[in-house]
Amino acid sequence: MVEDEVMSTLLDRQETHGRRYPILIEKIGFLISIAIAIYVGQWIWVESNWSNIALWGVTICGLPFGTLLLGEGIARIIQRIHISSD
Repeated sequence: MVEDEVMSTLLDRQETHGRRYPILIEKIGFLISIAIAIYVGQWIWVESNWSNIALWGVTICGLPFGTLLLGEGIARIIQRIHISSD
């Protein structure tokens, strides 16, 4: 059944493997963005004089969106550094 144990791609292309991607650093960056969002949320609720509607709106919509943007920004910076160091 198995004549050759040589693995090939679907189109018999020659592929090379590059360096490992620093996924751990990217995950740490995302955790840092979550920690920043927690501290900002705590500051918003404790020390700001915003109305309750604004507090709930920022907490439910603004902080998750800001956390996502910050985490994605950190990931893109890491990707840019990874690509440019070749």
